[in-house]
Amino acid sequence: MIRKIRSKLSVKVFFITLLLVAACCSVTYLCIARFAPYVYSHELAEAEELAELFATELSNIPQDEVPFFLPNYDDMLADRFDGEFIIRIFNSSGKEVTLPHLDTITGRKVEDFKSGDLSKPYAVSLLDGGEEYSLLIAKNAGKESQVVEALQKSLPILGIVVLVVSVIAAFFYSWYMTAPIKKVSRLSKQMADMDFSGLCSTTRTDEIGVLSISLNTLSQKLGAALSDLQEANQKLQADIDMERQLERQRVEFFSAASHELKTPITIIKGQLQGMLYQVGRYKDRETYLAQSLEVTDNLEKMVQELLTISRLDTPGYAFNPSPIHFDKLIQDRLITNEDLFMQRELTVEKDISPEVCISGDLQLLQKVVDNLLGNAAAYSPAGERIMVNVWQADEKAHLTIENTGVHIP
Repeated sequence: MIRKIRSKLSVKVFFITLLLVAACCSVTYLCIARFAPYVYSHELAEAEELAELFATELSNIPQDEVPFFLPNYDDMLADRFDGEFIIRIFNSSGKEVTLPHLDTITGRKVEDFKSGDLSKPYAVSLLDGGEEYSLLIAKNAGKESQVVEALQKSLPILGIVVLVVSVIAAFFYSWYMTAPIKKVSRLSKQMADMDFSGLCSTTRTDEIGVLSISLNTLSQKLGAALSDLQEANQKLQADIDMERQLERQRVEFFSAASHELKTPITIIKGQLQGMLYQVGRYKDRETYLAQSLEVTDNLEKMVQELLTISRLDTPGYAFNPSPIHFDKLIQDRLITNEDLFMQRELTVEKDISPEVCISGDLQLLQKVVDNLLGNAAAYSPAGERIMVNVWQADEKAHLTIENTGVHIP
């Protein structure tokens, strides 16, 4: 229970507000109960003028007329001071006598009253002589006790009212203060979990409302920034993967190229050594010099391909595309490689649509087509066919080169 109270702001605000309201109401009640009997609007000294007047008038009347005058004095005193004071008369022995006949002793003495509750005594000697009395004005203790009794009787009802009001006030205050804070807390937890889709709805314009609006703005900006960052990371990862793939292909290519270069170099070296030392068949230098020249030409082509690839990998290389009639390019490369096809005894079947236009680098495209045609010729047995098709569909140029007699396992 204590742990739940400590962990919930709304519960803490509820109990704090409940205790504060209950404490304020209780202190107010205690102050009223304690000080209400003593906060009269009149002071005892103000009533002494009437006490002196009453004493003077009583001294001028006989005892048998006292019952007619004293009630009038009581009424006058009650009207002027709202019943806060009453008349008290004591005999010469200091004992209180009953009003208005002055013939019965109540049993109380002057010493039984607090000094602050009585005015100073005024001597009263009745006209027909007899005993001498003292007239005093005293606070009405009965009225004080009525106030205290009324407060005591109202204590249970007031306690229930205070409790109900305190609970309602605490509930409303805790809801009003903590409801927007709960929304802010939920949104901040979503943001901590990298979820920026939530918003904190509020219509308040105070500091909590400003905080909610600022948190919404922060969430939106962080969400947009995170989305951009994720897209950038995906693009970067794709670029890295592509670069790695290109690097692998580059390594594989240079490995294969090194192997391809080694073969003609070995052939040329062997032929040159044989012709230099005139060993066996290599005595016929003219024949093998021609073969060496042919091998050198192939080697030159391979070196040119390596240079082209190296140039393409150069960061400063500029790719300059231009409009190209792709159908005419294929026709031209077929004518260029016609002797190769004749040497290999291959038949070329072509189906080339006219007016097939593309945009690209002419020299690079020529190398690509020459490589494709050269591979088709190199790996096709004699007497087979090479079928070349060129057409345009969906605003794209299509090229297929198919050789018969062999297949990729």
